[in-house]
Parts: sequence; structure tokens; C-alpha cells
Amino acid sequence: ACAPLWSQQCGTSVFSSGRCVQLDRELRLVATMAPTAQRCSTFMDIVVVLDGSNSIYPWEEVQAFLGNVLARFFIGPGQTQVGVLQYGEHLVQEWALGQHPTAQSLLEAARNLTRQEGRETRTAMAIREAWWD
Repeated sequence: ACAPLWSQQCGTSVFSSGRCVQLDRELRLVATMAPTAQRCSTFMDIVVVLDGSNSIYPWEEVQAFLGNVLARFFIGPGQTQVGVLQYGEHLVQEWALGQHPTAQSLLEAARNLTRQEGRETRTAMAIREAWWD
């Protein structure tokens, strides 16, 4: 018995919410098996839209949060690519998808990210830009 019958594999990351089990005639558990994984047909692209205005502080916590989130993904060619757009009064592309091809490079860039600052927070502009580009 399997539910669901498949999982999704992106690079070396496997996303599965189901489990397969083998039961005997009395419906007792005999073995547990992983569902068959289907390969992603493409990279997983993540674009982080990051508020760098003066309303966000302390900045070190933002950097730590970003690093913690990004450390959970397998970064590299054929796997996950990450881009970051930072906004405040203006929008700045901190790095493009694939610019940091290793997890080490990506996490170092997140640690060294400086806050743009600014008195305005233009969230809609940043989301629109991330969505269109």
C-alpha cells in the first residue's frame, strides 16, 4: 500500500508526503519502503524578496534568518538556484539566479549582505519586479 505513489526529487532533495508499506494477510506491517521518486524536469529557482528598509531591524537577525533558510537547500547546477532582490525606497538585485553556484558561496553572500535602508517600504514594487523578471 502506498500513499502517494510517488515523490518529487529535485537534485538531491526529495519531497515526499507519503509512505509505502508491505502488509501480510492479517494486515500487519512487514516492511516500509520509500515511494518511487520522480526527477524534476528543471531546476528549483527561489527568488527572495527582502525588505531592507529602516523598518526592519536588527539587520543581523535578517542575515541569520536568510542563512538558516538557504542552508536547507541543495545549491548547485542541476539543483537549486537562489536570487535575492532587496527593496526599500529602491529595488536592488543583490544576486541573480545561479550567480552563487555553491552553498558555501551563497551562505557567504547572505552573511555579507548589507541593508539598503531608506524611509519608504515599497513591497508591492519589489514583488511585481520579482514576478515579472
